[in-house]
Amino acid sequence: MMNKDWEIFKDDPWDDIPSGEYPRGRRLYLKDERYWISRNSSNQLVFYIHDVCTTVVPVVDGISSVEISIEKYKNNEQRLVCTFSDSIDQSTEKFGLVAKYIAVETDKFNGIALFAKVQKELQEWSNFLQNKKDGLSRSELIGFWGELYVINQYMMEQHDAIDVIRYWAGPSGGKKDITLNSLAIEVKTTSASAATEIKISSLAQLERTTEKLYLLHLFINQANKEDGLSISDLNGLIRSRIQHDFSTIALYRRNAGNIFDRASQHQQDESFVCADINMYDVLDDFPKLVHGDVAGMVEAKYSISISSIQAFNVTEDLKDIIGDG
Repeated sequence: MMNKDWEIFKDDPWDDIPSGEYPRGRRLYLKDERYWISRNSSNQLVFYIHDVCTTVVPVVDGISSVEISIEKYKNNEQRLVCTFSDSIDQSTEKFGLVAKYIAVETDKFNGIALFAKVQKELQEWSNFLQNKKDGLSRSELIGFWGELYVINQYMMEQHDAIDVIRYWAGPSGGKKDITLNSLAIEVKTTSASAATEIKISSLAQLERTTEKLYLLHLFINQANKEDGLSISDLNGLIRSRIQHDFSTIALYRRNAGNIFDRASQHQQDESFVCADINMYDVLDDFPKLVHGDVAGMVEAKYSISISSIQAFNVTEDLKDIIGDG
């Protein structure tokens, strides 16, 4: 979806809609008459989907900041009503992005499949919709910086930027940080001054589910603003590469926003430099713990000595490995 898809939506879909307008509403965009927005009597933002559906629509519970209900109309028409419980300015921008993304991504569905797909998408966006500003732990900040740095400095230099965002699981996404067809990359970032080991946070992280698996380890140091990059800088650089594609920038906002939006202003602006980077080939004899290694072990966290894995170092082939993925 190119720039024209941004242009068919209003920046704020609920602009000029009065409180209490629901059950009347306004089309979200002219392309599809099933997607509508409104405000209820409590001035809450409402996004609803109206379509013909002859079967009972199950409702998903527990989606953050969104109340979902089903209303029945004549001629076998039903309405999936999504009411956003938080209406502060920042939330309005978030809810607008979610409504637009859902409209674009679900327009090929109809009836019960449409209502199920919309709810599934809302579940995927649930963490993004939470308004948390509790700050990041040091490990979260450093880990997030490392993922953004690898995406911008390495992945997007070798692959189409739009594809890269779809390769990336995001900080709270899949088992591997990046999956490119037949290979997966797990990114780990540590402070250079204290980097003697790499911490592995689950049995799944070094479990090979693709033909090849690599561990990419970054050593970083704090830096002044002139010499380094912050997560805010990296966020801007990545968004500038994908700004022409509606669905991709929305997907990036969802994945990155789960961490970025929680960061304090200081954390967003703190700069780092990558002092060194190493890539390791996670072969069968690579020192690791995965499911099935120890009977009865369900989950584990452990550390790997950096000095013990140098025989698996393939850093000299890093760009070729990423490029061929």
